[in-house]
Amino acid sequence: MAILLTLATTSVSHVIAAQQLSSSTMRFSNDLAYAAQLAARENRLVGIRFLKLPDESDPGAAEEYRAWQLLAPDRTTGKWRPLGEAYRLDPSTVMMTHDIYSTLLHVTSLANPGDVDDEDTTPPLFAFKPNGGTTLPKFASAPKWCVTLALSGDVERTPGRLPANFRTLVLNAHTGAIAEY
Repeated sequence: MAILLTLATTSVSHVIAAQQLSSSTMRFSNDLAYAAQLAARENRLVGIRFLKLPDESDPGAAEEYRAWQLLAPDRTTGKWRPLGEAYRLDPSTVMMTHDIYSTLLHVTSLANPGDVDDEDTTPPLFAFKPNGGTTLPKFASAPKWCVTLALSGDVERTPGRLPANFRTLVLNAHTGAIAEY
């Protein structure tokens, strides 16, 4: 019975972690789509910044990309200001930092830290434009713009490699459309 209980517990924890990965991916994708709609509705740039945070269950752990936040330039000062709180991925999920799997994490920032009116001066990496599209480079040799989410345990076990369970969001720089793979 103990062996069966151990196997069942392990299986259930893997299913829950996989569900958290799917949930995080859906929320992240929906927020990117919302940012594109907000840019069009308010007729201004809506930027995205990615934040490195520790695991909530282990504050002493190394910081990893676990959150994102929407920002927009203030209409009077021109400084980038947050449009609400940062959104966190589920605890078991991280953004892979390898430049092949998450090219969006390696974009040159859209602004300088001094251009951000917030205690966290992390600038936006790119923004959605009011007329559609993004501020990302669009030339032929530009990479496919993407972010890959994976389970943190899988990333630790296979550093630098793509784990078996992952989700990649690909952003079309021309239209701002997001596709999940």
